This record gives sequence, structure tokens and C-alpha cells, in this order.
Amino acid sequence: MTDHQSAVPQTIHKSIRINAPKSEVWKTLTEPDLMKKWMSDSEIEIITTWEVGSPIIVNVQEISYKTSFTNNGIVLQFLEDHILEYTHLSSLSRLPDEPENRTIIKFTLQQEEPDTLLNLDLSNFPTESHYKHIDFYWTITLNIIKQSLEEK
Repeated sequence: MTDHQSAVPQTIHKSIRINAPKSEVWKTLTEPDLMKKWMSDSEIEIITTWEVGSPIIVNVQEISYKTSFTNNGIVLQFLEDHILEYTHLSSLSRLPDEPENRTIIKFTLQQEEPDTLLNLDLSNFPTESHYKHIDFYWTITLNIIKQSLEEK
């Protein structure tokens, strides 16, 4: 850990209760066509097999900003309807693609009839700006996921 990282909080925990079956929440988190709906309003391509150790690549074409970028990661855990964990590094960060620069994203699902409790644990932020961006992004995105599932 470098000096600039030592002051950066290293974990974020968020939870949201969603009035939907666990299987539907899981699909929203793992099926590329459904993922695109909550990830961004931009044009997105998601490439992954969800096999542990395999890559997850998200290519984003920002129409409004006329730019594109790629988010890369590695699938760490995939336990259907229960745990999804992967790493994340955006090309926008301009950081080297090394483990210490990859944020870890972990979803855990718990059925609490009739709802699903979606827990999100985020860790390993290479800089304070990454921490702040990811904290902000996921606060909004969890609500988008909830809203999309409850409006069905």
C-alpha cells in the first residue's frame, strides 16, 4: 500500500431490501442485457462467462461525452443466487492493471420473504477519488436496481 492509500477507507458496506425473489435479483446482477439497464445510460458491451478466474470486461461508449472506456476485472466467486464477487479497474483511472489497483465488488443475496436483502461489500480503493466515486456510484445504482426489479 502506498502512502496516498493509507488514508483512504478500505471498505464500504451497503444493503438494500428489494421486494423481489432472490432469483430475479441474481438475474439482474448477472445477465448482460439486464446489467446494461442499471450500469449506465450509455452503449455497453459486457463480456464474461462468470467462471471463477475468468475476465469480466465492460466496454462503454459514452455518447454524450463522445468517449469510450473499458472496465476490466476477474471473477472471484460465483455461487448462483447467493454470492457474486469480482474485481474492477476502469481504463479512465489510467492506473496500471495490477491487483493493488483493482477494487473488489462483492454481492451477497439473502431471501427474507417476501424480499431479498442485497448486501454489497466494496474494498481496495487505490485512491481517495476512487473511493468517493465508487461510494457515490453504488449508492445511486443500488436504488436503480431496486426500482427496476420492483417495477416489474
